[in-house]
Amino acid sequence: MAEVALLTLIKLVCEKLGSRVLEELGALSGVEKEFRKLESTLLIIQDVLEDAEVRQVKEKALKRWLRKLKDVAFDMDDVLDEFMAEAEKRKMEKGMKAKLRNFFISAPKFRYKMAGKMKEIMKRLNEINEERSKFDLREGIVKEEISEREETGSFVEESEVYGRVEDREKIVDFLINSLSSSSSSEAYLDVKPIVGLGGLGKTTLAQLAFNDERVCQHFRKRIWVCVSDEYDGKRLARSIIESITGTEYNLKDMHSLQRNLREKLRGERFLLVLDDVWNEDHEKWDKLRTLLTGSEARGSKVIVTTRSARVASIMGTVSPHLLTGLSNQDCWVLFEKRAFGFGGAVKTPNLVAIGKDIVNKCAGLPLAAKALGSLMRFRRGEREWLAVRDNEIWRLPEHENQILPSLRLSYNHLPSRLKPCFAYCSIFPKNYSVRKETLVQLWMAEGIFTRDHHSYESEDVGNRYIDELVARSLFQEVNEDTDGVVRQVKMHDLIHDLARFVAGEEGSIADEASGYAFQQGSRYLSFVYDRPILDSKPLPFLNETNKLRCLYFIAKGKINQQDIYDYDYDSFSLSSDEEDMIEADNRQDQASNLPELNDIFSSLKLLRALHLSRYPLIKEIPVLIGMMKHLRYLNLSSTNLEVVPPCIGLLHYLQTLNLSCCEWLCMLPESIGQLSNLSTLDLQYCSSLQSLPSSIGYLENLRKLDLSLSQEIEALPESLSRLSNLQVLRLGHCYCVRELPLKLKDMKSLSHLDVTGVALTCIPAGIGQLTSLRSLPIFIVGGRTNCSIRELGGLNIEGELHIQHLENVTDPDEAKEANLEAKQGLQSLSLSCDEIAYRTHGQSSADHLHDMAPQAGLADGVLENLQPGTNISKLVIEGYVGKKFPTWMMDLPLQLPNLVNLTLDSCIRCETLPPLGQLPHLKVLKMLEEWRGTSEGELFPSLTKLELHDCPNLRSLPSTFATITELIMVNANERVLLSAFQDGVFPNLEDLRIGCSKDTIPQLLEHTRPLLRIQSTSDWWFDRATEPSLGRWSVEENGGR
Repeated sequence: MAEVALLTLIKLVCEKLGSRVLEELGALSGVEKEFRKLESTLLIIQDVLEDAEVRQVKEKALKRWLRKLKDVAFDMDDVLDEFMAEAEKRKMEKGMKAKLRNFFISAPKFRYKMAGKMKEIMKRLNEINEERSKFDLREGIVKEEISEREETGSFVEESEVYGRVEDREKIVDFLINSLSSSSSSEAYLDVKPIVGLGGLGKTTLAQLAFNDERVCQHFRKRIWVCVSDEYDGKRLARSIIESITGTEYNLKDMHSLQRNLREKLRGERFLLVLDDVWNEDHEKWDKLRTLLTGSEARGSKVIVTTRSARVASIMGTVSPHLLTGLSNQDCWVLFEKRAFGFGGAVKTPNLVAIGKDIVNKCAGLPLAAKALGSLMRFRRGEREWLAVRDNEIWRLPEHENQILPSLRLSYNHLPSRLKPCFAYCSIFPKNYSVRKETLVQLWMAEGIFTRDHHSYESEDVGNRYIDELVARSLFQEVNEDTDGVVRQVKMHDLIHDLARFVAGEEGSIADEASGYAFQQGSRYLSFVYDRPILDSKPLPFLNETNKLRCLYFIAKGKINQQDIYDYDYDSFSLSSDEEDMIEADNRQDQASNLPELNDIFSSLKLLRALHLSRYPLIKEIPVLIGMMKHLRYLNLSSTNLEVVPPCIGLLHYLQTLNLSCCEWLCMLPESIGQLSNLSTLDLQYCSSLQSLPSSIGYLENLRKLDLSLSQEIEALPESLSRLSNLQVLRLGHCYCVRELPLKLKDMKSLSHLDVTGVALTCIPAGIGQLTSLRSLPIFIVGGRTNCSIRELGGLNIEGELHIQHLENVTDPDEAKEANLEAKQGLQSLSLSCDEIAYRTHGQSSADHLHDMAPQAGLADGVLENLQPGTNISKLVIEGYVGKKFPTWMMDLPLQLPNLVNLTLDSCIRCETLPPLGQLPHLKVLKMLEEWRGTSEGELFPSLTKLELHDCPNLRSLPSTFATITELIMVNANERVLLSAFQDGVFPNLEDLRIGCSKDTIPQLLEHTRPLLRIQSTSDWWFDRATEPSLGRWSVEENGGR
């Protein structure tokens, strides 16, 4: 992409030229001399690239020289790939032990063709190298210094918002105070635009107001919709409904959408934020406004953020809020926090004056201050700071400097390893959230990670790169999971503009707005389509470019909903056997409903990656895909794919194959085992897939296999255990799987095994030898494999662990060897004895209790030796038949000080409970079977949810549960429950779910708050007509527990 990836590309080409395979190929094909010359010339040119990149901003001739250099480097990469792939293909044909010499003896035509290509490339490169002398470029690569502060962590903590207190108060005042006095329909809807330049913080200001406590209390419904470039009435209506309901909404016709939206909003005061609006069509806004005002929700308000004053005049009913830049002082605070960290400015006073000069160039833009601060965080020398302050980019004429100089500097000072990664993101449309895993796989497909990272897995390198871009504020919006791990990233609009700028003509987005036009020199293209354009053949780009390395399709209107992938494909000569196979299979393709795929495979000869996720017409893959010998990334997820052709095995370079959510896919061909470079195979939610081919065991480089929710798979092939490099195996909710491969212990690299929701009957013996294993949610003692609990001893399991069938532990010492206390990474632990856990509708069997007495002593010893580490936050004890809890449970505040969630289920013989009320952080307590009550003095200082099932002998409750907001009681002592409500034990209760007699309900309601939500867990339901006393409460039915 422009000059940005040139250094990485040249490193990649040199790496290939230096490989043993190409050295031998060069000698046998007569181009060994050319290979050595190429490598030598490239190394000379590589030494001056950094100087050329800096100077090309002002020197157009140098920019053109870099363009020519990059063109020949791409061609060189293609030819070398062709060499290596053809050799690999011939080896496969003649057997894995065939020598390369045999390949060249049998392929003289190919040898002659490739020699000619190499000589032509050498000629072009020599001309470029001669031209280099005209520019007097300085040699030597600037060594990238990594500051000490960079090592403190991957992420920079989100800074506080500065300088916007007054702005926020004005917006909040508008929202909570009635302004409109008109009697027209507009009286129901006041609209306030926030107007300002990109990067000023319009969205941030709207978010501050949206989440203000006063605003939250004022509006029954708060709705946030990102509108962005394209104003689509249907998508907006659907997005509003989805924001209200929290679920995906599939209605597509406008009439149904309008009717449902009015029903959702009717009579309830709402706040709607329309973020990043560009539409200047008055009629489109009038339609939405009519729809919103038709809900008759008086006092409702709308906030609109936009860069356009015309948009503000069209949509606003009150004067707009004109957002101005921050003061230099506020910008300095933002800059200082990122550049220096806590106390850093005090330690480096010589940089403060320079830093303030830099901040003065930010034009009051918070985004620029943050980006520059993040940049300077990685620069610690005064000379480096002065170089940024005095950079030529600040003095460029305005017409040459459409992108803010501060942002361009942030890019210019990126380490060379990050520049191609950043520029790659130019193909993503604005407001597109990208999965971190997907982005890394795209970079891998392009070969961005070179031999410099040989000591690390490419996935790990990619994750570190994303973390660095986040730390440098170049990924502005980050979606994290509950554990704070980054899952998705998204660019601010201005950062996206910067990525498009530095990518130049090489990255393009073909969409309706552009008339599906793009630069013919593009190598990376996204195609944003709708159904009408699919019906126009051929696809608009097929005959306009033959240089594409990446092509991905995005369904129009799905910009904010789906992931982005990249793809790869290259052309090669075919063997006669391959040509016969493809010719035969082509007869089957004549009935295909997607001729465009054949067009893509035959027209785009240099693809490196292909994304067709959610493409609506795919039922089968044309066999021409077998010609795409260099495909690294292929995504056909969420299509109607039914068959994968055997020729998929010809894709020797394929790294990532994503067939997830292909619900009609029944089987995979045995040829899948020929994908020797496959790293990721995603088959999650392939609900018709019944089995895996036994050849899967030949995928020696497979790192990740995901079969989650593939519910028809009944058995896993034993060959799976041959995958010695597999790190992640996901089987979550594969309900029909009963056993894992018996030789699972041979999968030495396995670190993550997800069997959540799988009805396993046993765990393979020897699993304790998997010392890399960190995730194992279920462990079953005994069973057909007679797996001992001792196997857990050498495993450093983290996260969640559920140990089942503890009745099979015959010696308490075995439990001791499980060494749970040393597993400090465990956060959730469940200990269950399923064979003796039982329920008889709340009634215990005395005979059964007597029969279990001999086991009680053993159970006491086993549970005593299963003491977990102190970091446990969730603990479940199920089916325990001992008469007393272990000593570590009787001292819970000391032994488990971080416990938040506790469940005691079917512990029917225990006579004394642990001191639960003394747990300082306990928020959720669930008691099932025969809880009789708490002892005096229990406090429960943090408890918010209490759940009691089948406790008819409950004698009492504490005098107050002041912090509880949610209470679930089924088959408990109704007298105790009623007494507790009469005594005000639950003063802050908001949610009550009960299973008791119908006559008890009205009595309870006399002592509850009007806003209480009540659900019945019984088989009867409330009738407001016959129970007028329920008029103030929300009453629902929820059958069963």
